[in-house]
Amino acid sequence: MHEAYTVRPLLKLPLHIESVASHGDHLFLGTRQGHLLMYHISFGPVDQPSVQLLRSNKYFSKKPIVQLAVVPEYSILVALTDNIISVHDIDLAVMNFPLISQVSRTKGTNLFSLDVVRTKTLTGESAAAVRMVVSVRRKLQFYYWKNRKFHELREDISVPDVAKSIAWSKESVCVGFRGEYCMLRLKDQEFDELFPTGKSQEPRVTLMHDDRFALSKEEQTTFINEEGKMNLQLELSIYSVPISYFTFSFFKMLFFFGFKGVLSKAIEIRTEEPRLLIQSMELIKPRLVTRGQAGRLYAASQSQVWSINMVSVSEQVPQLLRDKQFELAVMVANTVSDGSDEEKKKRITKIKTLFAFDLFCQGNKFKDSMDIFYELEIDPSHVIGLFEALLPVEYQTKLHYPDTLPTLQGRQLENGLLALIEYLTQVRHKLNSNKTLSELACVPMVDGVPTIKVKKQVLQILDTTLLKCYIKTNDALVASLLRLKDNHCHLEEAERVLLKNKKLTELVILYNTRNLHRKALTLLQKHAMDKQSELVGFQRIISYLQNLGSEHIDLILEFSLDILKHDEEGFLIFTEDIDTVETLPRARVLEFLMQNKQDLVVPYLEHVILVWEEKRTLFHNSLILQYKDLIMSRIGEGESIDIKDKTRSKLRKLLGQDPCLYDPSAVLAKFPFTHLYEERAVLLGGAGRFREALIIYIHVLHDLQSALKYCTSVKPEKHGQVYQHLVSLLVQPPLQSEVPGLDLAGPGRPPDLDSAISILEQFGSEMDLVEILGCLPSNAKLNKLAKFLSLAISSKVSARNEVSVIKGLLHSEHLRVQEERIDLQSTKLIISEFTFCSVCGKRFSSLTALVRQPSGSVSHYSCALEKS
Repeated sequence: MHEAYTVRPLLKLPLHIESVASHGDHLFLGTRQGHLLMYHISFGPVDQPSVQLLRSNKYFSKKPIVQLAVVPEYSILVALTDNIISVHDIDLAVMNFPLISQVSRTKGTNLFSLDVVRTKTLTGESAAAVRMVVSVRRKLQFYYWKNRKFHELREDISVPDVAKSIAWSKESVCVGFRGEYCMLRLKDQEFDELFPTGKSQEPRVTLMHDDRFALSKEEQTTFINEEGKMNLQLELSIYSVPISYFTFSFFKMLFFFGFKGVLSKAIEIRTEEPRLLIQSMELIKPRLVTRGQAGRLYAASQSQVWSINMVSVSEQVPQLLRDKQFELAVMVANTVSDGSDEEKKKRITKIKTLFAFDLFCQGNKFKDSMDIFYELEIDPSHVIGLFEALLPVEYQTKLHYPDTLPTLQGRQLENGLLALIEYLTQVRHKLNSNKTLSELACVPMVDGVPTIKVKKQVLQILDTTLLKCYIKTNDALVASLLRLKDNHCHLEEAERVLLKNKKLTELVILYNTRNLHRKALTLLQKHAMDKQSELVGFQRIISYLQNLGSEHIDLILEFSLDILKHDEEGFLIFTEDIDTVETLPRARVLEFLMQNKQDLVVPYLEHVILVWEEKRTLFHNSLILQYKDLIMSRIGEGESIDIKDKTRSKLRKLLGQDPCLYDPSAVLAKFPFTHLYEERAVLLGGAGRFREALIIYIHVLHDLQSALKYCTSVKPEKHGQVYQHLVSLLVQPPLQSEVPGLDLAGPGRPPDLDSAISILEQFGSEMDLVEILGCLPSNAKLNKLAKFLSLAISSKVSARNEVSVIKGLLHSEHLRVQEERIDLQSTKLIISEFTFCSVCGKRFSSLTALVRQPSGSVSHYSCALEKS
């Protein structure tokens, strides 16, 4: 067992010791016989005590001195004897503890407790505020020290029973009665019942160094704060009920004294957190204890006094490390004050590192081990090296550890890897959250072992190790790791691991995140036809190509060619409705399809125009010509293509779109002269060659109705011109030179004067009749048409003259109105304070409505209305 303290005998008296107190190197003893003794205690280099009696007062009291307390700041000793509180001077310049004051109201006291709050003054001196609570029968009295005297602090408070144990901290007083513990809140004088004291046990309340209360209940010690809240997680269990115990701030130690039963001759020293038994020392019935200086305690039985001295920290730490009591070693090392803070930090880090390594070697505390490594900022590569085959061999050989590494297998290995994954994830998140950090200050697990200082390199090791751990524990997480934008897996090592474990899908993801698209596509292409592979089929490579984007168009075209030959779904590489596909350079795709996959050109153009609403002329021209080629190829095979044919309907719909998105002239150059006359007529009209278009309708197709329908479809501003051409062609056939390429050698359409006159009657107002009349040949058969045109022209001239006359009259009226306006505006009317209303005779205000009479006088608008 760890030896934290040693015991040295100090005194053996012929008197019965009833109470003890100390401060500094002075020890006070009160006896049952009423003697008060004061000793000076000093220790040599090997902790050998030297005891000197400084003063003794055999006549201090005729009754037992029940309780003592020292306040060194005021050099006073508070004593309870003969059931009354008295205060005595302990200054070395005076003798026999002279009485300073006696608190007369405390007659009948059975116990008291001091609350001393120590502070530092501005000059650096120590000051103390002293309060005292006194139990007098079934009342509690409260006092404060001032001017060498205790004064009443507040009114007495009645309690349900006589207090057996009491302690005061801040604004709370914890009281132990015969059967229960209670907490008194001084602000509102309310009692809170805590819990029973236990069977046939005296209550025991002890104020700890951090202002908590320790309460004993049989074999349990419970800790509560000043608000009465218990911390059940820190309850201590001991082997028997102690007669008394004492708390000491040195790494939260509890000293249990004078146990009943089998441990009646022992002192147990325990730590509160972690709950450990530190040491057990044999003494003869110890029952009283007080704190000395420099980590010492004084324990007393009825006739003996011992000094309990702390073993040097420099001796304790190595012993604790040998015994693998690392938690205690850390607590002890924290108390060492020698050396700089940096040296202390290094010492504690080394102990914690050994502790974490020991936890790891135990094989069942991996999580606790990793938490300490993370807290200490140990180099992650050193932590990873605790596991076999996670680091490259050449790097693993450079690492050294405090002891031989355990061999982990089966479930134990899996638990270890799961803890490692959590640790690596924490470190990774911490490093990635600090964007400005580039150099690390990692701590080695063993001094002298090199550490990695470059952040990027550490992240590379972390992610590569995570990849290996996921493969061994939960391979479903591999893909999610590789998809991370900030993934730093070492490429060659990750590639080797994935291939070894046949993780081809994850390997494709790795290539993709590193922009190694050719490698990924080559792998997908290689396994597309392998039925035994997880990458079988073309769907994966199609999806991959769809997501590459326009910057990789060359790669897309290269790898899509093989897919288009084997799988019709490959067409979706260029037509899927996603942004990366829609933004591909369409001209490049069109050129590629025309060279390599002619049968997909029309579907592609249709998708581009109809679905993506492409407006560029290139694509519309191309689709028109593709439709034309399809129709002509079928005609060449002897197939009859009527106007209702599906492909021809699409062509006509495309030609008739508004606005016109194709180039009619460019398309016309590649259109046939012997077929698709209707379509050619539409193109001629689109190119502004209306007469040639009408020649096709009238003299090739002999379809006047289609010609009329065509004329109405032309833009309104072109109607006059188009109808003029129609009338001209109805009365006189065109020359062959007007339509080069078209064959007009067959029987033409005879002149149709009636139709021409009918058109003139309907649309003559939009035509230039004079020009039409001039175009007519001198033919007696056309006299009727000429007479109609002359009458129409006369009517037009008459209508035009009438319009001119009306225009002149309107202009004259406009001039008259303007003259009248100028005349009226030239008259000026000045209103001043001397201007009066011509009706009521009053002055005008600034907001009044005025009326100027024809006579030139001015009146209020309201007055003018009344007068009228």
